[in-house]
Amino acid sequence: MAAKLRELMLLRHSKSEWKNSELTDIERPLSDRGKKNASKMGRWLKEQDLIPDLILVSPAKRTQQTLRRVCSDFSVNSITVDALYLADLNTLLKVLSEAPSAERIMIIGHNPGLEMLFAFLNRENTPYSENAEPVTLFPTTSLAHFILPQAWHSLEQGDGKLIQFVRPKDI
Repeated sequence: MAAKLRELMLLRHSKSEWKNSELTDIERPLSDRGKKNASKMGRWLKEQDLIPDLILVSPAKRTQQTLRRVCSDFSVNSITVDALYLADLNTLLKVLSEAPSAERIMIIGHNPGLEMLFAFLNRENTPYSENAEPVTLFPTTSLAHFILPQAWHSLEQGDGKLIQFVRPKDI
């Protein structure tokens, strides 16, 4: 019996505001540009029929606001996972291994963890975007979309096939 394919979408939170120095990192809200880009990404996801079955999101204010704006035009199950705040690769893999059953999961989180997970999963030595430019950065509101042949609890390096890498300026 063939392994069931799963999809994983990694979405880095939108651009955050740095003006108020009294706020802690976890309290930083989205900037106006970040709000606009998150809404734009949400509309694009809906147009592409790429609505996740489940979204795992960091508790940071900027990721929570990204979630609300991305999902403003559709309904989706989401779980706030405290461990996703500034998570490293091992933490991200652990969170995925413990995720409820879903065929298409999105993680809304932070760098450098998302870049590390991207590099870990990507079976290509040099990641490429749709327009064949090397993906060397994971800018805010960028989305990496992978197909994975393994169950969430048994992901190994190179298991992912990158389907697309989308930045707000691409849509």
